[in-house]
Amino acid sequence: MASTQELLVDNLRDILDAEKQAVKSYPRITKAASSQELKQTLQQHLEVTKGQVARLEQIFEMLGERAKGKPCRAMQGLVEEAMEHIGQHERGPELDAVLIASAQKVEHYEIASYGTARAMAKAVGQKDAANLLQETLKEEGEADKMLTKVALNVYREMLSSEGESEEGVEEEEQMAQNGRGSRGRGTASKKKVAARGGNAEGRSSGASQRGASSSESRRGASGGNSSGRKGGSNGSMTKQVRPGKAGTKVSTDHEEIRQWAEERGAHPACVRGTGSKGDTGLLRLDFPGYSGGDSLEEITWDEFFQKFDEQGLALLFQDTTARGQKSNFNKIVARETAELAAEGGRGSARRGTGRGGR
Repeated sequence: MASTQELLVDNLRDILDAEKQAVKSYPRITKAASSQELKQTLQQHLEVTKGQVARLEQIFEMLGERAKGKPCRAMQGLVEEAMEHIGQHERGPELDAVLIASAQKVEHYEIASYGTARAMAKAVGQKDAANLLQETLKEEGEADKMLTKVALNVYREMLSSEGESEEGVEEEEQMAQNGRGSRGRGTASKKKVAARGGNAEGRSSGASQRGASSSESRRGASGGNSSGRKGGSNGSMTKQVRPGKAGTKVSTDHEEIRQWAEERGAHPACVRGTGSKGDTGLLRLDFPGYSGGDSLEEITWDEFFQKFDEQGLALLFQDTTARGQKSNFNKIVARETAELAAEGGRGSARRGTGRGGR
């Protein structure tokens, strides 16, 4: 009969192999994603996962055991499923949504595994090992929350392009803000969701996931006077993505974006720890009541727009909600993605008109 210590070591060997499988799979999954925010989130968590592998090796050393994994069949199945999705779906929001679901399945499996290992470590008096396992458990939890934020942004983009109401997404965001997010369903998180490059509430802690939180999805978009505008400073543009009262627009116009943000009391920011010397890092728009706390750092508009243009970004925003209320929804997206969204929005509108409207 195996002792608790032996069960702990066996569980850790399973986790070690699972993490190594995750490290190998992340690059391919990241390459298949089209959402810039999803790519950044996966890239950041890949680096965190490498650190978690090193932490596991440290725990094996504490236990006087060799850091050797044993085949984790559960992770193998999850990775194979993700690869199947990549082969079955075209690149775009639909595949992004499926990949996020696959990534969250991985996170939930790891959360369960690390929780069990931590409890075993405590039971056998390995307090230092338990503390290290708790650090990783916290990181996995933050990764899951960030993926939820990205998921909500992807859902919003899909609904917008289809001309459908985004009310359900807004309700999920509200639930998340009130701390009633659905952990198991992987659809809610403590903060508002960020959109591709950036804009969620950004209070997430956790070593690598801070980079993914933010202000981008602060749902802040008001640009009421931006509809129909084209052109502007530096060859900028504003386009209608989804027509109608709750229409979604996209803009690269510095003056328009700044005016819209300042009308909402928002200021430009970046995520701490995501840039290097001379590099601003991930951009965010931090709104009143949704401060990123210690995860966000305020920057100047000049710094914001310099990085904004260098990375070829655009701001996707909405004037009003489906109920006609002023909306704060916004997402920072790649410009080519914005162009596709604009084209998709017009197509959806035409289809909707043909059926008598949605």
